[in-house]
Amino acid sequence: MRAQSILNGWRSNMKLIAKWDQTPGGVWTYLVILASIYVLYILKSYIRSVVFVLGLSGPKTVPILGNANCVLQDNLLYRLARENQIYGRLIRIWLTGLPYVILVEPEDIQTVLSSRKHTRKVFFYKLLDNFLGKGLITRDVETWRTHRKFLQPAFHLHILEKFTTTFAECAHRLMNEFLEKADQEINITSFINDSVYDILSETVLGINRTNRKPDEVMEDDLPFRKGQIMLLYRLVRPWLLIEWIYRLTKCGQEEEKQRRDLFDSCFKMMKEKREQMRSKGATIDSDKGETNKISLLEYMVEMNEKNPCFTDEDIVEECCTFMLAGQDSVGTATAMTMFLLAQHPEWQEKCIEELNAIFEGDSRRPTMKDLKEMRCLEMCIKESLRLYPSVPIIARIVGEDVKIGKHVIPEGCGVFMSLYSTHRLPHHFSDPEAFKPERFSPENSEKRHPYAYFPFSAGPRNCIGYKFAMLEMKSMISAILRKCRLQSIPGKEEVRPKFRMTIRAQGGLWIKVVARDQAPKSNL
Repeated sequence: MRAQSILNGWRSNMKLIAKWDQTPGGVWTYLVILASIYVLYILKSYIRSVVFVLGLSGPKTVPILGNANCVLQDNLLYRLARENQIYGRLIRIWLTGLPYVILVEPEDIQTVLSSRKHTRKVFFYKLLDNFLGKGLITRDVETWRTHRKFLQPAFHLHILEKFTTTFAECAHRLMNEFLEKADQEINITSFINDSVYDILSETVLGINRTNRKPDEVMEDDLPFRKGQIMLLYRLVRPWLLIEWIYRLTKCGQEEEKQRRDLFDSCFKMMKEKREQMRSKGATIDSDKGETNKISLLEYMVEMNEKNPCFTDEDIVEECCTFMLAGQDSVGTATAMTMFLLAQHPEWQEKCIEELNAIFEGDSRRPTMKDLKEMRCLEMCIKESLRLYPSVPIIARIVGEDVKIGKHVIPEGCGVFMSLYSTHRLPHHFSDPEAFKPERFSPENSEKRHPYAYFPFSAGPRNCIGYKFAMLEMKSMISAILRKCRLQSIPGKEEVRPKFRMTIRAQGGLWIKVVARDQAPKSNL
């Protein structure tokens, strides 16, 4: 019956064409109509999104760029944090002709982030491919789902425990650098960023900066600190959003060269690591934990041996993502926490007392158990991430119509979620601009909406490395506080956040380091 119906429809269309062909331009008119219908079908989601967003309130726009200039000037998130009640539950935003919705309320954010139907990321994430690599952050949904399944075991606590030695060694070097600058005013961001880079070099790539052999690749020769994110640059130049045009520009060619350098360096290290593992017959048993020190590169090479569908190219892309995504985010969060502890000596003293109770004057390196017991320090880190989330905004594409209050966000519409704004909602965080780590005590955390605080994103596509990052930050900060006290500097107490893909502090974060009087009982 269906075949007969299709045949009858085809015959009717042919008769119509024949009829129109008797008039001038008849066939062309028919083809134009068909083409128009096809274009409307392709643009259906865009048209629905435009119509929907036009009915919402939001910040003032300018022609063509929309709110893109406001994003570049750093004041959009400031305004949303203070004016979100003006615009209503859903906030309209335009980025170079593309309509988006911004969600701020935790209930609405949960509707999107908690569902596997809304895991696809917006177009702009693709502009990060050359900088971050095509890893878990920017991958399409199906590839992301497969890679996440392969990589998730590498971030279980019994695997992360093997990284604590590296965390401790790098943190110990950082502490010594701080002591060398005792009684001086220092910008801590560069010191901490270097330490984070050392940690990532060893845990991701298996390269130890201090114990490097003469023939090994030097970290300073690696291209992981040489690239720049060009997303915002392209955002205010809409013609550069067209990939083939961007590739013709000097910036596009430099970014492509940076990508090739990253790929070539990672590929070389992967081949060397594979040869070493095969020559030694080494394996990484995730259940038995037979290897004291491992790297994620080793883990992925072995994963490739067991699952050929996880290709060499996949290994390289994920290496680039882990190396690049973990630098600014963890570095900024660690520096912000230390800066805020210097501004709030009462909380710094509580952390020091906690560390004294854990280590009892012994300077041994921290174990996983020790790191878990640093609950006061964890509350301070979480409060720092509330005030200054490393990634201040994230985005998704809704996979089906989503009802939010009286509105229905159409399928295919892009949705932004401003962590910086949500973390400052006064009905979830009283006195939101104040540094109050007690907000994250177990009893206070239980009362709060689970999506009122999500510094590592949330739901199925949350940050795979959030436990890694927390252990890394605890290791660095605790190493400093066991030997030093941090003091604020008059006139330099203010944080001036600069919003890019991650938050940075304009002018740096300046503190004074003072050596503590306690003498260690033993050496690390």
